[in-house]
Amino acid sequence: MGSKGIVCFVVGLLGMISAGLGIAAEVTRVKASQVKLDIFSQCSYPQSHALVFSIISAAALLIAHIIINAATNCFCCKTTTPRSYMSTALCFYIVSWITFVIAIGLLLTGAKLNERHDAAVIRNGYYYCYVIKPGVFAAGAVLAALSCLFGVFYYHTLNSNMEGGSNAPVVPNQGGIAMAQPQFPSENQGGFVHGDAYNKPQFS
Repeated sequence: MGSKGIVCFVVGLLGMISAGLGIAAEVTRVKASQVKLDIFSQCSYPQSHALVFSIISAAALLIAHIIINAATNCFCCKTTTPRSYMSTALCFYIVSWITFVIAIGLLLTGAKLNERHDAAVIRNGYYYCYVIKPGVFAAGAVLAALSCLFGVFYYHTLNSNMEGGSNAPVVPNQGGIAMAQPQFPSENQGGFVHGDAYNKPQFS
C-alpha cells in the first residue's frame, strides 16, 4: 500500500470513528424520561457520557481534515492541474469543508447543551426541565462521515491527476544508430566533362 492508500485508509478510519462516536453520543444523551424533579422542584439530571463521545468525535474529524490538507498541500498552488480536475476537486473541497464546519458545530453545541442543567420551568401548571432535542448528535455524526468521504474524494482527484501526468508513454530504444543519407546533390552524376570546358577563352 502506497502513501496514497495510507492517507485514504487513515482518513476513512477517522471518519468512521468520528461517526461512530457521534452515534454513541446520541444514544447516551440525556433524555426527558431520565430527568427527575427533586423535593425542591429542581431538575435532577443523570450522568451522561455524551460529552466525552462528542468531543472525541469532533477531535477525530479535525485530525482527519488536518491529514487531508497536509497531504494535498496548498490547493491554489496546483497550477499544472487541468481545469477539469481542478473543477471536480474544488467541488469536493468546498463540500468537505461545509460539512466539516456544520458537523463540528453540531457536535460541540450538542455537548454543551447536553450538560445544560437549568432550573425547572413552570408552564400551564406543569414543571419542565430542559433537555437537548434528539437528532443533534446523529446529524453531526452523518455530516462527519460525509466530510471525511468528500475529503478522500478531493485528495484522490488531485493525486490521480498528478500520477497520471507522469505516465507518459516511453519510446523503446531500438538499439541501433540510423545512418542518414547526404541530402546534397552530387555533381557529375554519370556525365563526363571535357577538359576544354574549364579552359574557355576569355574575351576582353
